[in-house]
Amino acid sequence: MDIAALSSAMSYSQLHMNVGYALTAKVMDQVEETSAELLEMLEAIPSDLGQYIDIRV
Repeated sequence: MDIAALSSAMSYSQLHMNVGYALTAKVMDQVEETSAELLEMLEAIPSDLGQYIDIRV
């Protein structure tokens, strides 16, 4: 394998890894935001919800 082809392959591999890292970081940020919003929604639920069951016979 010649030097130019090896350099090109290594450059492509590095680019591929960098794109993968960037995409992973973006997804992790989005998951963190979604989790924070979900926690806020859960805090808004009344704490006494589900303590009593109405049974009709």
